[in-house]
Amino acid sequence: MSRLILLTIFLLLTACSSTGPVTFVPAKDSQRIVWPSAPEPARIEFITAFSNAQDLGIEKSIFTKLLDLFTGADDQNLARPYALAVFENRLAIADPDAAVVHLYDLKKQTYNRIERVAENQLESPISVAIDNHRLFIADSKSNKVFVLDSSNKLQHIIEGLERPTSLSLNPSQQRLFIADTLAHKVFAYDLVGNYLFKIGERGENDLEFNYPSHLAASDKKLFVNDTMNFRVQIFDSNGQHISTFGKQGDASGYLTQSKGIAVDSDGHIYIADALANRVQIFTQNGEFLLEFGNTGRQHGEFQMPTGLAVWNDKIFVADSYNQRIQVFQYLKVDE
Repeated sequence: MSRLILLTIFLLLTACSSTGPVTFVPAKDSQRIVWPSAPEPARIEFITAFSNAQDLGIEKSIFTKLLDLFTGADDQNLARPYALAVFENRLAIADPDAAVVHLYDLKKQTYNRIERVAENQLESPISVAIDNHRLFIADSKSNKVFVLDSSNKLQHIIEGLERPTSLSLNPSQQRLFIADTLAHKVFAYDLVGNYLFKIGERGENDLEFNYPSHLAASDKKLFVNDTMNFRVQIFDSNGQHISTFGKQGDASGYLTQSKGIAVDSDGHIYIADALANRVQIFTQNGEFLLEFGNTGRQHGEFQMPTGLAVWNDKIFVADSYNQRIQVFQYLKVDE
């Protein structure tokens, strides 16, 4: 009888096979969600949304499914995704309410739930950065940044920070940038954790910050969301100030409580305006171009969007209180 029960369980588990990974292909024309609406040419298109590994076509192994039956399954659902990072086929999501980092490899079809780093229990993982060889995790409660290798083994810990809240990686410059919100500074390190330099102090002038919250590194530039100054400051990779733009307000082109920031291949700057439940797009001169999203739970709608990441002109948005990631495509002029 016991053999029959185990065989039945095995057959049921194997029947729930994967349909393959999500390919991030836009929907058919009749189902398209785009911005701006017709007759204007579409510039942003909704692609997909996901809340767990299964939504990405990543299925548990048969052994893991059997183990879950007896020990209980780990929760793979997103609780409150706050920040994310994408590099090629690797995707990392900081989930502070669950005190975990979700790590996906879309090519290898693997999922890892990181709760500990060596002997360090994650308490409030608030930001991540990633490349092919390393994973960086900022914990805003322990005030540490953990540097992990490709096997998720601890290599180094960056300490001495007041409140690290955002990480951004510039692989071409071999630099990691850390926004220390309570210190009103941005710190630069090399990729093994050696300190290089710092930018800023508290204030309202250029090269000064008021609770900087999110960073983006792109094309030898660093973009800093200077949140409580309601503006973005742009620096070169050595910390030299280039320009500043942004004003406080509720209308399009103004900032209320801006959070995530990212840059596409044409240099457009995306800013998650959390309280307004929208993502706004600007030129690097600060000219407002377009916004997408509004309040709600349907595709293309948000409940407190926070983290942003762009890879190959796909825009990943951490839709925090909808407990999901939404993916959009930037459509170039000739597309």
